[in-house]
Amino acid sequence: MKKLFAFLISMNFAFMPAYCTITDDFAEATLDKNLKIKSALNQKISDDFVEKSLNKNLKIKPYKKYNITDSFAENNKSKNVSYKKIIDLQEVIPQNNTSVKHKKITIFDVESATEVSIKSKKLYSTRHKIDEGDYVDFETTKDVKIKGKLYSKGTTVKARVENISQNKSMGIPSDLVVGNFSINGTPLAGEISKTGANRSLWVYPCVYFFMPFFCAGLLFIPIRGGHAKIRTSEIFMLYSE
Repeated sequence: MKKLFAFLISMNFAFMPAYCTITDDFAEATLDKNLKIKSALNQKISDDFVEKSLNKNLKIKPYKKYNITDSFAENNKSKNVSYKKIIDLQEVIPQNNTSVKHKKITIFDVESATEVSIKSKKLYSTRHKIDEGDYVDFETTKDVKIKGKLYSKGTTVKARVENISQNKSMGIPSDLVVGNFSINGTPLAGEISKTGANRSLWVYPCVYFFMPFFCAGLLFIPIRGGHAKIRTSEIFMLYSE
């Protein structure tokens, strides 16, 4: 207990300088005891140059109003203006051709379906001008009986181009897909998909192999793939439900 009191007394003496009042001897010796804060005076600021050169009788003149007129409009306002007659235009939408059906069917049992052998009437190729949606003509290669009706050899079979993918550089071939077959309005199941010569199988290896030799592989990049063709000598098989 004595040690605790001794410690507290020693700490009290250690912090005793902090309890004293801090004074500024210089301020106490030089500062006027009767010093008071004076109020600020509003001083008028004047410009000597303006006072000497400015006319005392100067007055601001009011703005003058001007009437702006359009001479062309004034000269032509008395003329009669003729209005053109408004014509009601009616858009005539073409009717769909109902003679050709585009119903697409799928045959699940090929053995019970009727086979229809066809071939193209002329050469169709992606090299020629042919677009998606164009009609192409085929013909039967032999007599066939569909739904009790006999179709002789050479009967026209209509079809449409469903998809075209043109050939590209690096040997990529073109693709041609023909579907929506119908004979005399009766839809037939089947699709013809043709692909051109795939030259990318040897173009790609040549490009990467010859590239270190003074970039000689760049010479193979412009090589395009083959065009898809449907020849008249090819026989295709369609089916009727």
